[in-house]
Amino acid sequence: MRFANPQALWLLTLLPVLVVGLALRFGWRRRLIAGIGHHAQIAKLTASVSHTRRLIKTLALVGGFALLILALARPQAGERTTLAPYEGIDVVVALDFSKSMLARDAYPSRIERAKAELARLIDSLRGDRIGLVAFAGDTMSYPLTTDYSAAKLFWRDLMPADMPLGGTAIGKAIVASVKLLKAVRGKGPPRSQVILLLTDGEDHESEPIEAAKEAAKLGIRIYSVGIGSRSGEPIPELDGEGKIIGYVSQNGKPVTTRLDYQTLEQISNATHGKYIEMEPRQFGVEPLIKALDKLTRSEIKSRLIKHYDDVFAWLVAPAFLLLLLELGLTDRRKVPQHGSGSNSTEQTA
Repeated sequence: MRFANPQALWLLTLLPVLVVGLALRFGWRRRLIAGIGHHAQIAKLTASVSHTRRLIKTLALVGGFALLILALARPQAGERTTLAPYEGIDVVVALDFSKSMLARDAYPSRIERAKAELARLIDSLRGDRIGLVAFAGDTMSYPLTTDYSAAKLFWRDLMPADMPLGGTAIGKAIVASVKLLKAVRGKGPPRSQVILLLTDGEDHESEPIEAAKEAAKLGIRIYSVGIGSRSGEPIPELDGEGKIIGYVSQNGKPVTTRLDYQTLEQISNATHGKYIEMEPRQFGVEPLIKALDKLTRSEIKSRLIKHYDDVFAWLVAPAFLLLLLELGLTDRRKVPQHGSGSNSTEQTA
């Protein structure tokens, strides 16, 4: 036996107050009658009062209210368990904000196209918690939330020029993403946790493979999304208004950004994730949505849910019967008319 609304049980503390109030009322009536002072008349008035019936009425009133309070607390019985899947997953999206993401092989640029497509991805989520990591040479993070509108605002106006340090530190992005996922573990039912890593650059400094292996130890999977051309694309230089004023060069030669798909494949393989390559001119998040849907359906473990049957109806019916008894039962009893019986005998005689 359990109560679904145990807060209502505190009302039982009012029953002693009711009993004391009834006792005081009976005492007040007795003193009121005694104050009349004519003992013969008082005896005649009280001869028909049944103290047994009065006690029954009191017990019926108190018992009825007690049963109603217990019914209000919703007693439940008949425990049984069923298996139900957990809904939702934890997702951290790590998006590359290095200068190479300014390349124009995707319209209007890789970074702007990626942000627009990720906004569509966020709109497709249902019950998933999402966190964000913007990275270049260092990282900026937004904690996991189900407030998708707020999440999209995080990097709506963010650009590579806003990052405190240039470069492409994929390893740091993975470490920051893992930190966000660890922060929500134990808060609510356990969920599958994944990192969506979107980048176009090479990383020779932050040891991304080692970072991926550490994520794998925690059961976190990484879906690497490669954005960009394998053949290379020049990196534009922008002015304060976002217009191209030239291209990044080194020793008089233009610097190109080339997709390092092999590193991204190793990152995903290390975590039993998946590598997805996006053609810049056909970039869309549908493959990511399908991958997340598949994970949600097949890889989230089931949990036991306890079910109980409400039994408050078994208390409501007797409660109303007791209250009806209190209302319908009179505390008066029939008194034999000895005087009239004697007179009839005498007349007969």
